[in-house]
Amino acid sequence: MTEFNMDMIDESFKKYRVGQILNGVVVQKTEKGLIVNIGGKSDGLISGDEEVEFLDLPKNTKLDVMVMSTKTEEGTIKVSAKRAVDTVQKNLQIPEIKKGAKFTATIESATKAGLNAFFGAWRVFVPASEIEEFFVRDLDRYKGQELTLTATDFDEEKRQIVASKKAHEVADKNEKRELFWHGIFINKLVTGRVVRLTDFGAFVEVNGVDCLVHNTEVSYERNKRAQDIFEIGKEYQFRVISVDRDANKVQLSFKAAQKHPFDIRIDEIQVGEKYEVAITKILPYGAIAKLENGLEGMIHISAMSSSYIQSVHEVCKVGEKKMVIVQDIDRENRRISLSIKAYEESQIQ
Repeated sequence: MTEFNMDMIDESFKKYRVGQILNGVVVQKTEKGLIVNIGGKSDGLISGDEEVEFLDLPKNTKLDVMVMSTKTEEGTIKVSAKRAVDTVQKNLQIPEIKKGAKFTATIESATKAGLNAFFGAWRVFVPASEIEEFFVRDLDRYKGQELTLTATDFDEEKRQIVASKKAHEVADKNEKRELFWHGIFINKLVTGRVVRLTDFGAFVEVNGVDCLVHNTEVSYERNKRAQDIFEIGKEYQFRVISVDRDANKVQLSFKAAQKHPFDIRIDEIQVGEKYEVAITKILPYGAIAKLENGLEGMIHISAMSSSYIQSVHEVCKVGEKKMVIVQDIDRENRRISLSIKAYEESQIQ
């Protein structure tokens, strides 16, 4: 009488499910990939698009594989060694995640209620209210994105993690803000990202705190505005010029973080030398004139003419070109004194 091996019969009718991790043994390598015995009627196939490190394993090597499809093709079902390793490694992280450790998951689908993903053998659900600090209307845009999350609840029976993207981001921002206020002081150089441009200046984020850069602190050039200099989303270096901890306000200066044009170009100008200038502004007591290298100097009314004059307008007009001699350079106060009178007298001599 023929005896039946019931264990072998049970194995031959073994059913597989997608996501199941099985012990496998390498049988052979084919053009399509690596054939693995997974203990049933069908063998597993690690396809050619799997990692090279798995495809080059020798015969009889033992390894874990994950079932990727239950559809049989030429006696094999599709399995993945890479996904099995990844799942096992992630499952080992669960105890730390339960204690509050951050983890990453790639979003696979979205509904009105929230986002769905997998972390190892665990399903992950991110409620819509836990994605951002603001209301998100289109959740589909998160599909395929890898998000950093914090677990808020575990369901051991269903092997599901309820998680939040917003929670850890808010915590990180609060920590950054606290560090910011502990370390901020006047004259400190900081790096900030421009987040908003307005008619009066720009708002710059420094470690989670929005700071103001007024138009007057954008450039040493007159009439330059924040919109002329900055791009939203770009980072720049600034110098802190005001800190009001009670009002949670900080003012920054972009121009103060740059070297002053006077200090860069003043060595091009020599006392006693003759220069052509353009009159840029008329004042009651004199005129402002721009030299060819961009620096400006003052022509006092007393240095405008050898003859007596009652008004600056008798000698100078805005836009007019004049020849002058540099009489004095005050480096500390960044002032240049110019004289039309001295130039004219030098011509007589």
